[in-house]
Parts: sequence; structure tokens; C-alpha cells
Amino acid sequence: MKRYLLFLVSGLFFFIAKGQNTETGNKTTRLDEVVITAQYAPVSEQNAIHKVKVIDRKTILRKAANNLREILEQELNIDLEQSSVFGSSIELQGISKENIKILVDGIPVIGRLDGVIDLSQIDLSNVQRIEIIEGPASVFYGTDAMGGIINIITDKSQNKPVAGKLSLYYESVNAANINGKIGFKKDKNSLIIDGGNYYFGGLDTQGNARSQNWEKKNQSHANLLYKRDFRKLELRYKSSFFHEKLQDLGEREGNTFKDKDYYTQRINNSLSLQGNVWGKQFLLVNAAFLDYQRFHNTFDVDSASLESQLDPVDHGSANRVRFQLGKFRAQLGQSNKDAKLNYAAGIDLNYESTEGARILEGKQAIQTYAGFGSINYKLTKRLEIQPAVRFTLNSVYGSLLSPALNIKADFGKNSQLRFSYARGFRAPSLKELFLDFHIQRGPVTYNILGNKDLEVEKSHSFDLHYSQAWELAGKQSIQIAPALFYNSIENLITLSEMQNNERHYINIDRFKSVGGKINVVFNSGKQWSVNSGFSLTGRYNKYSAEQQGETFLYSPDASLALGYTLENAAIDLLLSYKYAGKRPGYFIDRQTQNLIETVRKDYHDMDFSISKTFFKGMISTVIGVKNIFDVTDIETVNQVGEAHARDMQLWGRSYFIKTQIRF
Repeated sequence: MKRYLLFLVSGLFFFIAKGQNTETGNKTTRLDEVVITAQYAPVSEQNAIHKVKVIDRKTILRKAANNLREILEQELNIDLEQSSVFGSSIELQGISKENIKILVDGIPVIGRLDGVIDLSQIDLSNVQRIEIIEGPASVFYGTDAMGGIINIITDKSQNKPVAGKLSLYYESVNAANINGKIGFKKDKNSLIIDGGNYYFGGLDTQGNARSQNWEKKNQSHANLLYKRDFRKLELRYKSSFFHEKLQDLGEREGNTFKDKDYYTQRINNSLSLQGNVWGKQFLLVNAAFLDYQRFHNTFDVDSASLESQLDPVDHGSANRVRFQLGKFRAQLGQSNKDAKLNYAAGIDLNYESTEGARILEGKQAIQTYAGFGSINYKLTKRLEIQPAVRFTLNSVYGSLLSPALNIKADFGKNSQLRFSYARGFRAPSLKELFLDFHIQRGPVTYNILGNKDLEVEKSHSFDLHYSQAWELAGKQSIQIAPALFYNSIENLITLSEMQNNERHYINIDRFKSVGGKINVVFNSGKQWSVNSGFSLTGRYNKYSAEQQGETFLYSPDASLALGYTLENAAIDLLLSYKYAGKRPGYFIDRQTQNLIETVRKDYHDMDFSISKTFFKGMISTVIGVKNIFDVTDIETVNQVGEAHARDMQLWGRSYFIKTQIRF
């Protein structure tokens, strides 16, 4: 380990001594990058009317990111939270949980716990790029998209009769990842199979080895993709499987420990057809059936002998929850940059169901039928306007109209202004509508119940993005991109306070966020670049009918990514850094029911890696150090300086090595 650390430090000093840096670890802008999220058809990032942030495959490889949490940790204007049981969740523009929609190739990821899709369950081993839209995209994607969209685009390329790769990863926190992929191609048919296993041995950052706050987990995944080309159309069938076992070591209760094993399983099947029809029109059709299950087994562990027995009451057959989604979506659009008028129209049909002992009457379902349309009209050669609308009919809450407006102005070859307004929405989830959960504590029974009369959350959102680029001598360039945003969400759904041993979901809270950011990217050409950014986000909460934060509470973020490429040696150096500023907030004191102001302390997160390719790219290796400043939990204090909580962010400094072999 000492030799390994010495090598990493030596590489860092060499990097600083050279004083030159390249490909940014947070590389999110490429003028020639083709994007598809919320577009009429695949289009270059520069011509897209929505501002789309792209994290490309090169960045994912250089950072050796295993899952979505790891690649987003140092992104500007993104805040992550970690729960030991629910996993990692994301916040965009101050908006979080149910209001961020995560897609894989346009198909939603289902299975929220406490409103959270666990980012650490989304594997990146076969991902081509990640597209992010900050702000609502409800017109194109419906519910859960008020805060933004994260669309993960997998690698579907197969150019040789037989090709594959093997990837091996080890991290010094007792984490290992192995992934394999093999593909076959004959004539117009392709078959790609990939899969892998991620193991993490668990970690404690609070000095209590018996109760780990980063739980031991074992994840397995497998994917099968079949493709068939029909001239300008491509037919795809994909089947995916994911399984996770998470072990939670419990605290002592008398002479026993209460340990729990949590199991998560996803089985997804989808069929898609896409490509050009009738000349300039682009057709996209998706049909999918998704199945999600989660349950846990509780074990009574003798504190002396450590022998364990399955709890006779709290086990998988009694607490299993299952969600299923049947989805059909079709969109026809025209995106011709030379045409004065372009359009898109589509339908989106969904059938959602859930079943389990904690669901009212054991099983419930919702049907949603939606139609959406949008036109793009070029008022002049440099000014285009794009209104859009979605009409939704839901079997529980009725009908809803959701409009949006986008405007894009070009002031020259490298100068653009984008403005967007959207009326976003989020329908109540099945759990919020039909939860029927009863907890026995001694002689008292506590009830947590859904509410079939909940109203839809609605939002008004405004975004303004400007970018200006200059081409300098010797293929050098600099780009400055400031942005502003404002979001207001009404009818926010939350749990009521405990009354008569009962809590239920209600519409009461209001949330607002406001802020801005600026990115500055300098690129010297092939060798080095600098990507720096600063953001400021203000959050306002109304917690109940009687209680609300009196003003916006602001928190800053800053990021910096430096890289350097030794072309002749095929070596890349990457230093990426994020500063998460102090974050003020409130919590409700359970005894007094008063609002108490809190502050989450600031922290610094820095990574460094060295990448090297061999034999014309057939073998690549990345070594590095994550979390150089050894950040673990971030202390949260109330306004009089008394600690009341710790916020899990990172698990301390670690060292990693990753090798990938292509054949």
C-alpha cells in the first residue's frame, strides 16, 4: 500500500509541475455531442432547444465510476444524500426525491423507497453517456419529472462479428467489481450479453463496528440485447435483471441483536423501434414491462454466541412489496434544421400496480393515458420558439393539462440563449395513495396510511441559460455559460404529524427554489483543459399550515476539473474537485413541534486518477485515489451549536485500480 500511495503522490506532483491540464472529469459540454432526451429526434447538443448536460463515456472511464452515485458526486448544482437503508438520492436545483425521474434508454427506473431511487443500484459498466436536463420535462415524460431528467444511454454498438470486454475493479474499502460483455453480429442481426457483480464489505465511519452506517452489499446484474436493422429502422429487444442483498447490523435489544437482510430485485423487459420514416420524420416506439420487488428478513442474534434465528413475524413473506409497470410510448417527430416548422406528437400509456401486506386491500393499480405534442417554429434564422402541451387522464386524480414553452436565440456561431417555462406535475404515488402500514410498539399500534384524496403536485419553473464560446489561436477555446432558475411547487405531498397514533399523507407543504450557476471551460486542444463552476441555490419550505421557513436559505457549490493528456504515451491525468458549501435548513422538534434552524457543515471532495492504454486501446488501466481529504460524515448542528445529526456523504479516503481488456 505504501508503494501504491507513493506512486499516486508522485504522479500528482508530476501533474502539478507540468502545469498543464486536459480532459475534464466533469466534462459536460461538447458541441458535436448528439443528444436524444426530450428531443424530436437525435440532434447535436448545440442545436437542441433544451439545455442538455452530457457526461460522456470517457469521463466515466477516467473516474472509474461503478454506479450513478459515484459519477454524480462532483457535478455542479447536484447534491446527493445517503441513507443506510434507502440508499443514495439526488437533488437538482434544490428539488429531490420523487421529482427527479431516472431513465435507462428512455425507460423509467421504478422502485422508490421513501421517494428515493437508490443511485448506487444503477450500474455504469455498459453506459455510453448520461444526459441530464435540469428543470421540468413533464410534457415529454409525465409524472416524477418536475425537478429534472437523468437519462442513462447504454452502449448498443456491435461492429464486429465477435467482440467483448472484461473489466476488473478493486477499491481499498473492501469493494470489488467484475463485469463482462460479449457481442455477436451477423448480417443485420446483433446479440449483446453483459453482466457483472459488485461487492462491498461494509464500513463504519462512526466508531461502532457492530452497526455499520455503510452496509455490506452484494449486487448482481445481467442484460441481454437483440438488435435487427431494417433499412432506416432499428428494432431492439432488451431484458435486464438486477439483484441486491444488503446486510444491516442492528443494535442490541436486551440479549440479542436485530439484524436485517434487505433484498431488491428488478426484472425489466422492453421492445423498441426507432429510426427515420417517410423521409425526415423520426419514429420512436417503446413498450416495456417492469417488475420490482423488495423484502427483508429479520434475524434475532444472540449477543453471546452470535447464533441467529429468523424472526417468526418480520420476514420476507410478511413484508414483501412489489411494484409493476406496463408502459407503451410512441412519438413521431420531425427535426430538420433547414425547415421553418418542426414538430413532435405522441402518446404515453401506463399501467402501474402494487401488492403486499402493507398495501390497502393487498393490491392496488393506477392507469394513466396521455397525449403530448409540440411544435418548433423558426421566427427568424436565429430565433426559434417551441410551445408544448401534455394532456393526462388518470384513473385516480382525473385529467390534467401541462403546458411548456422553450425559446432559443442564436447570436452568432458560438453564442446562444435558451429560455424555458414549464408547468410541471407529479401524481401521487401508489404508496402515498394506498399505504396501509401498522406498527406495534408494546400495547400501542401506530398507523401510517395513504390518502386517496391527495391532489397532484404542480409547479411553475423558469430557466435561463446563456453560453458564449471563443475560438483562440492554436485550437484553443474558452466557453462561459451562466444560468438562472426558479421553481415553485404547490400541493407538496408529505406525512402529517402524529395524531391519535396515526399519520397519513396530506397536501400542505410548499417548496420554492431559486439560484444560478456559471461554468467556465478552457480547452487548449488535444492536451489540456480546465472546467470550473460555481452555483448558489436557495430553498424555501412551508412545513405545515402553521409552520414555514421565513426566507430562502442559500448554499453555494464550486467545482474544478483539471486534466492532462500525454498523447505519445497514451496517459491521462485527471484531478477533479468539488466544494459543497454550508447548507442551512430546518427540522421540526418532536417535543416542542417548533422549527429549529440547522446548518450542514461544508466539505471538500477531491479525486485524482492516472489512466493508461496499451496495445492500441485493447487494454486500459486506471489507478487513483478518491476523497483525498478523507471526508466521512458531515456534522449538522442547530442554531445554538449543538450537534443533532450526522449527514452521510463519503466513506473516507480510498485507493482504486481498474483494468479493462477488449477483444
